[in-house]
Amino acid sequence: ARDDVLGRLREAILSGRIRPGERLPGERQLCERFGVGRPTLREALRSLEATGLIEVRPGKGGGSYAATPSEATVGDALAALVHLRGASPEDLAEFRVDFEGENAAWAARRAEAKDIAALEELVAQARTLAERPGAARRIARVDVRWHETLARATGNRLRIGIALGIHDAVLRRNDALVRPAASDAHAVTIPDDLAAITRAIAAGD
Repeated sequence: ARDDVLGRLREAILSGRIRPGERLPGERQLCERFGVGRPTLREALRSLEATGLIEVRPGKGGGSYAATPSEATVGDALAALVHLRGASPEDLAEFRVDFEGENAAWAARRAEAKDIAALEELVAQARTLAERPGAARRIARVDVRWHETLARATGNRLRIGIALGIHDAVLRRNDALVRPAASDAHAVTIPDDLAAITRAIAAGD
């Protein structure tokens, strides 16, 4: 019953019969319409809220309203999938080879001045960190933020959402991905790599 209610409400939102910002009927009306009890209905509404298709507003004039999912919603769902399905660091690295390269190519076509400035600022931060000992983990975090900024420069909401999910997974596994023993020597090369790619994107290459 919950899945049936969930499917019908999701279809109504995705088809545009219930538009973003529009309030859903009250619980009593929905229960009568679908022939279910409030616990079943509320389970379906919680699922819609978790996927970003509705937002629940409290207080007077509150209720359930149709919403447009954000890139972060896509990212959260992907990050959860990566963790729960047990994708390995190698799986993430393999996927990123093509994905990040394609992001750079699209960014070279579409990046605006503000995007280039944001990428350059992160490069500067990475360079500053590279001058300090034991900075591998901090550089890795700046590196992740640079790649997220790169995705935003593509102007593609799917790429942004996927990047947020992938990089959330990378950060959560930072201890597994960044080994203290040999990581500093590699980490100090990251700023130069990011700077080179940033220059190429700025040049439209």
